[in-house]
Amino acid sequence: MGTTSGALFKVEISLIWTAVGHIQWVAPMLMDIATAVAGCASLDLHISIFVTCLCDPETVPPIPNSVVMTERPTARQLLSDMITPPADDALDGLRWVGLGGGLGVCASGPRGLTREMTNAVAKLSLSRSAAEVGGVELHTETFVL
Repeated sequence: MGTTSGALFKVEISLIWTAVGHIQWVAPMLMDIATAVAGCASLDLHISIFVTCLCDPETVPPIPNSVVMTERPTARQLLSDMITPPADDALDGLRWVGLGGGLGVCASGPRGLTREMTNAVAKLSLSRSAAEVGGVELHTETFVL
């Protein structure tokens, strides 16, 4: 069995931001990252911004490779969408991670958010879809403002 030297691995990064009231804090950094990744053949960046506050979705600055949605998804639905193959070629929002590479999940926020994500990962980790994508790993950070 031989190995291929110099092979590129495609890495897909999906950032899900739900604190839209605070998007101005990180918007310049997200724009810089999206611009830098645009010319990289081995990285594919998708940014999903969910408007979860009583604020105007139009205030979200234009960030490359981003989509703005006006609902608050559950952690379980987000993860399920990422590990379930799409029914067709139409991808709306989050991308399917594919087979074998695994899914790394990082959740940072208040205790309720990290608990919801922990429970969602625990439930999905037992599914056939999670095994087919190479497993699901979780890292959480709890904080309050």
